Amino acid sequence: MRHKAADRDQIREETRGALLAAAAEEFAVQGYDRANVNRIAKAAGFAIGTFYNYFPSKRDLMLAFIDEVARLHVDIIVAQVRGVTDPGRRLEVFFQAGFKFVQDHLTAARAIFNTLNGPDEAFRLYLFQAYQPLFQLLSEDVLSPGIAENMFRNVDSETTAGLIMLIYLGTGSQVNPAGEHWLQPEQVADFALSALRA
Repeated sequence: MRHKAADRDQIREETRGALLAAAAEEFAVQGYDRANVNRIAKAAGFAIGTFYNYFPSKRDLMLAFIDEVARLHVDIIVAQVRGVTDPGRRLEVFFQAGFKFVQDHLTAARAIFNTLNGPDEAFRLYLFQAYQPLFQLLSEDVLSPGIAENMFRNVDSETTAGLIMLIYLGTGSQVNPAGEHWLQPEQVADFALSALRA
């Protein structure tokens, strides 16, 4: 029986999603180097041939995984930050939304943090590019308006955005086995705001 084009597209999307979900678990637990595409295919419920129909290699799978997680991560944070107007409040929302993303997508976040701290420089550079919209958000939508309104000190917004991202990634990645953060986002935001206030 032939499937309609829309049905085929849905099946393809569901299969791809299942493979990416299985990859998240594998990358979170094993890291990229020890991850095994046979285990990923089996965990997703497919034969290895199906895996290779979607991803030519483990490396291609990792790049697709980074794209998928980064897009969702960025979209969630950007939407929430742009939902408020006060620059100080925007910074607080940035940390709240980011920490919530990690809690809601713990396995994927762990895989991303493992990759960020892993030995593969090409993956780290790819992650940096994928998360570039968050650097821009901080620079253009949080810091520049805060400086213009004399709420924040006159700092270089691009450099400071990079420092805030380091703070976010460092504190956002620190969770216990239950997925609870060691610090609350409000504490981290207060720390960043105390350094920025004029």
